Amino acid sequence: MATLTFCLGFAKQNDFVNLFEKLWNKLLLNSKKLKNIKVLESPFKLVQKPEIEIGTAWRSKTYSIPFSQSLGKISGDIICPYPPGVPILVPGERIDADRFYWIKHQSVWNKDLLNFYMRVI
Repeated sequence: MATLTFCLGFAKQNDFVNLFEKLWNKLLLNSKKLKNIKVLESPFKLVQKPEIEIGTAWRSKTYSIPFSQSLGKISGDIICPYPPGVPILVPGERIDADRFYWIKHQSVWNKDLLNFYMRVI
């Protein structure tokens, strides 16, 4: 969240550098208007290991609850808002306080993270 993700594929991108520079400059100009948005530091480490193996958690018996009630539970779901389409929670990970509040505050940028239900073990 609040990041840029590129998926260029294998096609030759002849004018990519010029296009990127133009869009980046436009983004910088517009971002000055958003000074009131506080970016929260991510609670994620560079490398993390779920408490339960992903496949085991995915196949485990789960029940669906509102995200607002998931604090302390182990996820049986994958939370992957789009854009950017990068998982922020995978099955088997415990939803600790740092992660819970970080995901909750991401709703500033992604309304899909408001009032959603998820599977927990």
